[in-house]
Amino acid sequence: MKDLKFEYIRGTGPGGQHRNRRNSCVRITHVPTGISVTEDGRDQHRNKKIALKKLKERLKAEKENTRAKIKKAHRDYKIKNSSIIRTYDYSRGIVTDHRTGKTGTIKNIVQKGRIELLC
Repeated sequence: MKDLKFEYIRGTGPGGQHRNRRNSCVRITHVPTGISVTEDGRDQHRNKKIALKKLKERLKAEKENTRAKIKKAHRDYKIKNSSIIRTYDYSRGIVTDHRTGKTGTIKNIVQKGRIELLC
């Protein structure tokens, strides 16, 4: 909560005297990331709850995107610098992709042409 900046402003659109006199629109900004959410309804308290919920969702999505980017960068680095790509163990019928760390059966991957299982 200490990283959030709350602003209460007048809403836009129709509503007449109520809109012109009340600061019912809520804008919440997460200061470290700069992500902001605005909710414009009739009730300020409800707008604040809705805006907090939306902000949590956006921050969670941003965190997931950051994790995915880091994971992709790590995987790309491993793929680029790998000397051994795949190991085929015919006695057990297993294929291991050393770049991604995934393992599959030779039957599913080679015979059926489903090489995407290792990607």
